[in-house]
Amino acid sequence: MLDKKKSLDENKVVTIIGPGTTVSGEIESKGTVRIEGTVTGRVDCEDTIVVHESGHVKADLIAGQVIISGTVEGNTFAHERLEVTNQGKIVGNITAPRISIAEGVIFEGKCTMKPQGQLNPPKKSNGKEAKEAKKADAPAS
Repeated sequence: MLDKKKSLDENKVVTIIGPGTTVSGEIESKGTVRIEGTVTGRVDCEDTIVVHESGHVKADLIAGQVIISGTVEGNTFAHERLEVTNQGKIVGNITAPRISIAEGVIFEGKCTMKPQGQLNPPKKSNGKEAKEAKKADAPAS
């Protein structure tokens, strides 16, 4: 369960990506982001990212708290806490000072836990670096 101080307050939800909605690119938010649809790219949130049971994420997630009940394909970084409910599935690395993974979760990746403040979130890659990396990975013709 969440701490009383950090309980998920539905009134704090600022951004909702609803079912049937697809977002591709970078999302930055100071408030909570709730994903019920599909997101591809990167989500950087100061508060909480909630991936609903219907949510499918092919992105890196960075937030104060991350709660996963859907599917995440990508790396997840939480400054404070990461929770994965029994409906959750993660394919990617997870990093947080506190991690709660329910029984029955599918998790394929590496888990890193260090005290709060000793973790460094992944840096944003600019478009040029990403394009150059894709070119390097492309097969020679």
